[in-house]
Amino acid sequence: MNGGRRRLWHVVFVVALAVLPYLNALQNGFTLDDEPVILRNPSVASGGVDCGLVFASPLFGRLYRPVTVLSYAINFATAGRAPSVFHATNIALHATVSVLVFLLAEQLFSSSTVGFVAGALFAVHPIHTEAVTSIVGRAEVLAALFGLLAVLTASWGEAAAGRGVQVALRVGSAMAFVLAVLSKESATTVLPMIFFARVLTRRDPFWRGAWRELAAGDWIAYIICLVVALGLRHAVLNGSAPLSGSLSIPVNRLDNPLAFVAPFDRIRSAFGVLWDYFGLLHVPLVLSVDYSYNQVPVITSWADPRWLAGAAVTTALMAVVFLHRSAGARFAAALPLVTLSVTSNMFFPIGTIKAERLLYLPSVGWALLVGAAIAAGLRRPRYQRAAAVGCVIAILAFSVRTWRRNADWQDQGALFQSMCESAPGSAKARVNCGAALQQRGLDVAAVEQYQAALAIYPEADQAALGIAIALQRDGKTDEAIRWFERAIALNPGLVVAHAYRCAAQIGAGNYAAAAAACRAGLRVDPTNTSLLKGLGFSLVGQADLERGHAVLRRALMLDPSDREINAYFAQRGEGLPAPTSVSMAPQR
Repeated sequence: MNGGRRRLWHVVFVVALAVLPYLNALQNGFTLDDEPVILRNPSVASGGVDCGLVFASPLFGRLYRPVTVLSYAINFATAGRAPSVFHATNIALHATVSVLVFLLAEQLFSSSTVGFVAGALFAVHPIHTEAVTSIVGRAEVLAALFGLLAVLTASWGEAAAGRGVQVALRVGSAMAFVLAVLSKESATTVLPMIFFARVLTRRDPFWRGAWRELAAGDWIAYIICLVVALGLRHAVLNGSAPLSGSLSIPVNRLDNPLAFVAPFDRIRSAFGVLWDYFGLLHVPLVLSVDYSYNQVPVITSWADPRWLAGAAVTTALMAVVFLHRSAGARFAAALPLVTLSVTSNMFFPIGTIKAERLLYLPSVGWALLVGAAIAAGLRRPRYQRAAAVGCVIAILAFSVRTWRRNADWQDQGALFQSMCESAPGSAKARVNCGAALQQRGLDVAAVEQYQAALAIYPEADQAALGIAIALQRDGKTDEAIRWFERAIALNPGLVVAHAYRCAAQIGAGNYAAAAAACRAGLRVDPTNTSLLKGLGFSLVGQADLERGHAVLRRALMLDPSDREINAYFAQRGEGLPAPTSVSMAPQR
């Protein structure tokens, strides 16, 4: 088989390995953030593709990812609410990234074998399921796709023969870099890797190559592109976040306790998480979508083995970057160090303490190093069989684990159940598991999960709310009201708890207390129709018909389809009393 045909078959196999383990994900539905990001996002679910609206609209949590949102809008315009199309797009994008990994490895190591092994391992690795199987994980995949394309075209430009081709490739690289940043903010870390790849392509010594890059001035175009992208983000977010903090998003203690500890504790813990990532890349047995408080304990001692192991891995990678003779190995070792720098919590806290999706692009470096090691074994007769068998076993084992992991994302209930099993120390996982059980009517089992959540994180307002709902269903109204009040005390802005408390007071005939509960909630959300309805019926129950009817009519203006209010007004001529049970509280 000649080299060109062999190379083509390598690419075909990499694509097949990227697609086959994810085929069962096509039957999965929408989960977690898919609803607010896609189904309830006017930029996506309007029925058409409005680029102006997409690029002028932020996502929740101070995020700005218009290229990713645009891809969702195209999917929605093509297939509506069919999740299979969204999943198929994610799989196709992942296959494309896997091919780019093959091309990058082939170029850096001048070996199609290294490219095939690296691309194959990347394609099937189970750590990528959160980025590929979860629809909203597409931001990671697109950022990696355009980021790797920017690196490759930049290095191709260095090796190109004609000046025109060089310019075209450099322009393409800058454009790909902008698309990466507009897919996900952390893709800014691709920029130093672009110049490192150019240095390695020329085979320059590191410091001489760095000075040459600085003197050439090609970096100016990339900086201009970056400033434009961040400036656009700043403008869309109404100037509320300075450019210097353009990557930051609001952080809460439940999602990332490292934002609320001393700097050295945060740094030690960040190294510990790097060690966790290192372990997951090699042995991805226990995978979870949730690592929030307190699944990943904060490291408070310099003697903690997790921080020491993380520091050792980081030191080893840095030694490879500066001392190894292989250009490919140096790039591969630098890639995770650089791309994890803004998501590791090392320099500043981000929105999460740990997430498998954050490894999508950094894991390219792991794939390159392992691919090079296996290829080196294949070249030596003494180790050839062991390297080949080990490679096949790893690909098969990773493929099976990926296939099984996809099932966790089948629907919301399955995902919450997997979170509870894989992250038992997480209060959020316990709350979500409790919510899934409660939706199935299993209140006793749900309360056990809520109690476990409160034991981990006493400020878990959603757990208190879930317990209150279970007690209300069991007819224990007085206890339920106390738990609703506890949830509100933990989070006064929890409007749904105010609504449930109002409904419970109406059910108990405590109309004055119900009115007070509704008014408290309306101070948080003045246009909440459930609270307005509750207040109206509470006033009617106190025989204050004039004010009660006025409030009910206001609620009816906001929601003309409300059956209870319409039925009440329709039956007013029959002299019926005010309702003693109002199903006004929204679903959790």
